[in-house]
Amino acid sequence: MKVELPLTEPQEDFVFSESKYPAIVGGLGSGKSKGGTMRLVIKMLSDPGSNGAYYMPTYDLIKLRAMPGIEQDLEQLGIGYSLNKSDYSIQMHGYGNIILRSYDRPERIIAYETAHSIVDEIDTLAKDKAALVWRKVTERNRQKRSTVNTIGAVTTPDQGFNGFVYSKWGKNLQPGYELIKAPTASNPYLPDDYIEQIRSNYDPILAELYINGEFVSLNKNKVYHFFNRSQHHTNRVITDQDKFLHVGLDFNIGGTCATMWVIEENKPIAVDEFSSHDTYDFINNLNKYEGKTIIVYPDASGRSGSTNATLSDIGLIEQAGYQVDAPQANPAVRDRINAVNALLSHDRILINTDKCENLTHAMETQGYTIKGDPEKYDQHPAIDDWVDNAGYFLNRKYPVRKPAMDLGIRFK
Repeated sequence: MKVELPLTEPQEDFVFSESKYPAIVGGLGSGKSKGGTMRLVIKMLSDPGSNGAYYMPTYDLIKLRAMPGIEQDLEQLGIGYSLNKSDYSIQMHGYGNIILRSYDRPERIIAYETAHSIVDEIDTLAKDKAALVWRKVTERNRQKRSTVNTIGAVTTPDQGFNGFVYSKWGKNLQPGYELIKAPTASNPYLPDDYIEQIRSNYDPILAELYINGEFVSLNKNKVYHFFNRSQHHTNRVITDQDKFLHVGLDFNIGGTCATMWVIEENKPIAVDEFSSHDTYDFINNLNKYEGKTIIVYPDASGRSGSTNATLSDIGLIEQAGYQVDAPQANPAVRDRINAVNALLSHDRILINTDKCENLTHAMETQGYTIKGDPEKYDQHPAIDDWVDNAGYFLNRKYPVRKPAMDLGIRFK
């Protein structure tokens, strides 16, 4: 018997994904959970004798959404089953057992084995707890089968750039991981005014999250509040035609970090980044850019700091033959921030967010402390180091010109 599955395009991509760890990340009403239950059922049909598990934040949600969803899928496919409500399990006749569990207490995810699992709405959890849940689910997913064991995630990106889901599927995808986007508009079965209802309930940033399922910055107290990943993105890379490279550099004990810039029509464009163990390592990294005139805009503290008994860090860079443009002392932190935000607010800056992932993440996440200072971190290089190195270059080349004080003097 052939059964037509009324799946949306993102749902179909997720249900039949051959990846070990696929995730469907989407907006409200996009049908993520439908994709999750159907994928689990299809996996078990293709692997008779296997056990599956479906995880949700609470047992109330399991009763309201997971159980009815799996039942509907099985009936739609004509598969017989037995439901055990007290044990939170569904026996698929002739195939295997589906275990339904809440992950509100991860320490209770014990005493069973599965081959295929789905974790629903994992990004409702803080990053550390979500990581613990994922680890516990992975530990259970050890039933030995002739096929590949799989774990899928279905979720709205509630934690934005700070969440577990972004760290696993939003950047630096590891082998076996796959991200499938499901905007609310991909579901044709919603009321015509549903999206506008959502939009009217949220500010523009949260609307992007809950309608398009996009990762966004949820830090309302962001230092670089004008930065927008899509608006300021470019695919620009370093080319043979680039004669000059400008390098923002931040010195730190335990690691320096640098961002490479080109300038086109007086617009700075971040095209690459790298971290180095120390100043010698930084110079070795610069040596890879042969044939370019390189100008370094460092942290002015490098005039006194040293990884050499006789030369300062800046002195080592100059000795290696590179130009250095640095003030005698670092500008005020507020001046650097204002210079960067002025460029961002007038769209006078572009960043290759694929090449400059650390700078992008830093601009999206750095906030202010209770005292009103930009957040700083002990481990280096950290997010504050990446925006600092950019600020040294940008403030040096594009400072905010403060208006002269009006002294009330007039000349005839």
